Amino acid sequence: MDFSLSVNAVTFTAFDFETTGLYPATDRIVEFGAVKFREGKILDSFDALVDPGVAIPQHAGAVSGITDAMVAGKPPVEEVLPRFMHFVEGTVLVAHNAQFDIGFLRAALDAAGLPSLTNIIIDTQVLAQRAFPRQKSYGLQALAAELALPRGTAHRGLDDSIMCMRLFQACVDSLSFMGEMTLQELIV
Repeated sequence: MDFSLSVNAVTFTAFDFETTGLYPATDRIVEFGAVKFREGKILDSFDALVDPGVAIPQHAGAVSGITDAMVAGKPPVEEVLPRFMHFVEGTVLVAHNAQFDIGFLRAALDAAGLPSLTNIIIDTQVLAQRAFPRQKSYGLQALAAELALPRGTAHRGLDDSIMCMRLFQACVDSLSFMGEMTLQELIV
């Protein structure tokens, strides 16, 4: 990818996973959420519940609201993963606290025997620290509230992806006060 491209010329995919826990080595994805966008406009979306093959722990279900009944009969991660990878192909990935979601994505790709991730990744948590210094919290929900971004249902894949996209755009707008930004300027 050409890093000198204007941010406005790049297609991004903001994504978020809901999981059975915090550890990619032992926990599983239960929901994929993603929005493909350019210049802050949604081009397409991806939303899928998956059967993780294990019971959803009570603490994880309490956070996301996703229950075992909701994922019963849904396809396994291995079936949805190729469609998700096709969806994000050729785009720059955007996630909040990206290490978390990328860790789960890499673990799922490895478990499914699929090729490794090659997309450029931008972490909106890191970007927000540059764009909005001295915030009390850099959590997605806290930043959305502080910046008065429209919010959906917290801790659901698609809604958090849309919120991540909005945060990304707010960061770009804040950082581009001297003119159009290039992709290189966003890579931290």
